[in-house]
Amino acid sequence: MFGNFIKSIFWAAALLGLLHSSLASALDSVTLQLKWTHAFQFAGYYAALEKGYYEQAGLDVRLKEAIPGTDPVQSVLSGDAQYGVGTSSLLLARKAGHPVVVLAVVFQHSPLVFVARRDKTALGTQGIHDLIGKRVMIEPQSDELMAYLKQEGISADRLKQIPHSFQPQDLIDGRVDAISAYVTNEPYYLDRARLDYQIYTPRSGGIDFYGDNLFTTESELKVHPERARAFREASLRGWQYAMEHPEEIAELIYQKYSQEHPKDFYLYEAQRMETLLRTDLIEVGYMTRGRWQHIANTYAELDLMPHDYPLDGFLYAANHRPDPSKLYLTLALLAVVSAVAIYIYRINRQLACALSESRAAEERIRHLAQHDPLTDLPNRALFADRLEQALANAKRDQQVFAVMFLDLDDFKLINDNLGHDIGDRVLQQVAYRLRASLRESDTVARTGGDEFIALLRNTKGTLEILAIAEKLRDALAQPFLIDDHSLNVSASIGIAAYPEDGIDSVALLKHADEAMYAAKRNGRNRVQIYGQT
Repeated sequence: MFGNFIKSIFWAAALLGLLHSSLASALDSVTLQLKWTHAFQFAGYYAALEKGYYEQAGLDVRLKEAIPGTDPVQSVLSGDAQYGVGTSSLLLARKAGHPVVVLAVVFQHSPLVFVARRDKTALGTQGIHDLIGKRVMIEPQSDELMAYLKQEGISADRLKQIPHSFQPQDLIDGRVDAISAYVTNEPYYLDRARLDYQIYTPRSGGIDFYGDNLFTTESELKVHPERARAFREASLRGWQYAMEHPEEIAELIYQKYSQEHPKDFYLYEAQRMETLLRTDLIEVGYMTRGRWQHIANTYAELDLMPHDYPLDGFLYAANHRPDPSKLYLTLALLAVVSAVAIYIYRINRQLACALSESRAAEERIRHLAQHDPLTDLPNRALFADRLEQALANAKRDQQVFAVMFLDLDDFKLINDNLGHDIGDRVLQQVAYRLRASLRESDTVARTGGDEFIALLRNTKGTLEILAIAEKLRDALAQPFLIDDHSLNVSASIGIAAYPEDGIDSVALLKHADEAMYAAKRNGRNRVQIYGQT
């Protein structure tokens, strides 16, 4: 009897195995071509695979890492992969006649930069023009970097271009003078090697592109529309999970995909990616036609593509479903094409004007996402981005910088007695005075209500920091003339300095806030440094 029981278990297990094999064989096999070696920049795809999101979508996905010389566009066009990860140069590939289609955007701001060894023998500040005549490794699909060079008047033939090895050690050892790199990746090793280096970003030249775009081909969408939809949705679901659980995914990458880097590297990468993905403001995958048109216009201004290049077919319509009514609409349009031709001619100029306005609205939306609408100062999100940049620069160059919390004293009385309209105008004047009193390299942001926060970069130490703080306090102490009112406003200011009062953004913000409240307790209208009485 016991033997029969064992046999039953055996056959049940065998049946389950066959069932599992049958289900596995029913999955649709596809390949995703990565644009780099395994790293956290592809975290969403690892999460989608390991958490079963792809399998739930009926997909058996293979992740193919890049090797030196890999071009994801060519891999997808050749059929070696059905999907790929590429830069915004996908637009140039489309213009060249390649039927690529962008499914989703991962990085709202491209992390692609030039990193160059600092020349200690050079006089003055190094700039992008110092790359002329230097040995530079540039990876495939780096057209935005080439556009940056062209905008700066540097032709590609003035660089000694070398195939990219994907090894930052080549820059550390001096085998090359500069490399194309991700600001989220290579600086980790350069900092550990204590290399003195300089970063050149296209964003400094107004070239702000999308990065790490998920793409496919028109053929894939035509033949397998549901597969493309399922792959996109599962991938974005994976990205959402990865950014919410960075430590788990960093451990996964290290244990299963690559031990080429230490786990700390993947965590560093995850932290630096936060300000580029901006998942605190928008969902992963978000993209707009207006932003892509801006990218196209940037390329056009650099003579890399024609002006007003049409984006039709280049951007994936996520909610697209086949609609047979389009056939009838087309027939109807053919019947009246002669009449509408005249109409189109008459409104052509109006449509052109509406498209300038559309671009301006897109730029305005981007601006509002990073600025306070009342004072036009940077908001908390943009300040956090600049604080992280200041931290990176300070750690690399051993600089001293400070964070200041400013809170207006008894500002509530102005709102209560004179109304919020007067209060808002006071806040606008406060913002103007703060901005006018700081150095060009500094940042002041409004974080809410009557609270402001300032970032003083690359200071000479405590004496200079205190001098700037007193300058701000004096500027606010002058009467505010609003209509018939002469209003007196003071501020309590708390200061935390790097590295003495904290070595990360959390500690610096916390300590500056505590110092500000200490200034309040000690009588208000005063400056307080953290830890001092």
